[in-house]
Amino acid sequence: MTQAWPKLSSFIKRLTIEAIEVAGTKILRIISRLNIGGPAIHVTNLNYYLDKNYGYDSRLIYGSLAPGEGSMEYLARTKKLKTIILPELGREINWRKDLKTFWQLYKILQREKPDIVHTHTAKAGAVGRLAAKLAGVKKIYHTFHGHVFHSYFGKFKTRTFILLEKILARFTTKIIAISAKQKAEIISYGVARPDKIAVIRLGFELNKLQSVKNYWHRKYKLAPRTILVGIVGRLTAVKNHEYFLEIAREVCRQNDHIRFIIIGDGELREQLTISAKLKNLDGKVFFAGFLNDAKKIYSDLDIAALTSRNEGTPVTLIEAMACGKPAVSTNVGGVA
Repeated sequence: MTQAWPKLSSFIKRLTIEAIEVAGTKILRIISRLNIGGPAIHVTNLNYYLDKNYGYDSRLIYGSLAPGEGSMEYLARTKKLKTIILPELGREINWRKDLKTFWQLYKILQREKPDIVHTHTAKAGAVGRLAAKLAGVKKIYHTFHGHVFHSYFGKFKTRTFILLEKILARFTTKIIAISAKQKAEIISYGVARPDKIAVIRLGFELNKLQSVKNYWHRKYKLAPRTILVGIVGRLTAVKNHEYFLEIAREVCRQNDHIRFIIIGDGELREQLTISAKLKNLDGKVFFAGFLNDAKKIYSDLDIAALTSRNEGTPVTLIEAMACGKPAVSTNVGGVA
């Protein structure tokens, strides 16, 4: 016991020093926008729980939504996060706005003097890390929630983004991948060395996902024996909802008791609605729009589907399985 005491004393002293170092550590977390999706949930949870449970002092910087995008800005409000809004910091590339955002971020970083800058998503990762480097921030982290190395842009723009990521990686303290497969993809494109990439999987408040019973059956007046297949996500090209509609058409030709529901909103809403009509899917595919109540989203789905061309780790499948729903997905990102 006497011999063990010095080790225990040293351990307690080290924990005390670490606690003092953490307390008050200022983090500026930067994301392009708080649109519907996993990144918005992830960053708001990070700021809230790191501050609440570990004593960090976090700020969340985010930009404006694109027309037609659903908002998750309510997450920052309900968690009472310290926020800074830069309207020009959005998803689309606009050199005038991006230069203005870069300068605004640089001035904010000079004023706030954060210990850590942590960027999320491609656009914020570029302007945020460059501004942090210029402002002399010592610790710069970036999380890849997905990547734009394929399925988003043409060859020239894609190659440009890969080159930019390689340059940014040189002065990034640590790159965070949200799955082992994503880390392997980042390495395969030569963005960074393996030892510079850490895998930290997403964390969510899954205890809040107990389902409301029969929500969709009541809403759409479905027969009790109806099997319901649902897909949750932004109505954007990379999510490949057109493939979901093709599957629905083939299944409905052979099974009259199966229905499909698309939960989410986005720029392709009108186009997908027309496509569903042309495929004679009226009354068989329902467009539910954006819904921020997860208890209703997964209430009586029998199967959760995902048809994306490119993903990081899709939150919708994590939530669906937490509600006890089987999932069917394309082989992308952290799904496999």
